[in-house]
Amino acid sequence: MEMIALPVAAVLVALALLHAYWGTGGLWPGSSRDTLAAQVFGGPLGTPMPSVTACYAVAGLLILASWLVLAASGLLSAAGWPTGLIRSGAFGVAGVFVLRGGLGYALPRLTSGNHTFARLNRAIYSPLCLGLGALTLLSLLG
Repeated sequence: MEMIALPVAAVLVALALLHAYWGTGGLWPGSSRDTLAAQVFGGPLGTPMPSVTACYAVAGLLILASWLVLAASGLLSAAGWPTGLIRSGAFGVAGVFVLRGGLGYALPRLTSGNHTFARLNRAIYSPLCLGLGALTLLSLLG
């Protein structure tokens, strides 16, 4: 279902750009590396942000995920790639997001400790992951 796949892919690209921005040293929505880490990574105060390499790796994986979602829906060419592999990859994307969203409510590290992160995780990160996973599944099954 193209009508679902396109906005899902757009959100994935936006998230990829945000991770790349962090990889370049960007601080939004924080005001320092410490406040950014507290808001988007969690852990006790002073927990360092993931490395530049990790930020870029996540950005790359999010771009790959967006391509898989679009290719599985027929909106982008997957010339040379087996349809089954593309669809399996897109189902994998859905599974990863559903798993992350669900674990965001279940794992103590994601639900307690750093109160800023725990609050943002419950209000934004986990629901976003669950929504992306569910919409990806819907685009594949629709």
